[in-house]
Amino acid sequence: MVDTVNYALISITCFCFGLIVSFQMAHIHYCRKLAVLVRRSIATKTIAPVLVEYEAGKSKN
Repeated sequence: MVDTVNYALISITCFCFGLIVSFQMAHIHYCRKLAVLVRRSIATKTIAPVLVEYEAGKSKN
């Protein structure tokens, strides 16, 4: 029979892995979003796409 200490250690380990995975998923999401903005900025040779995205994000909050 497994005691409560082992349950606690397993739950803490699962929680830490969950935090690591969620951080990595968010990091990948925002890196891809930034890469799209950089490509659009290079294609248009301006920073207008970055400013438009900044204003769109600002109005959501």
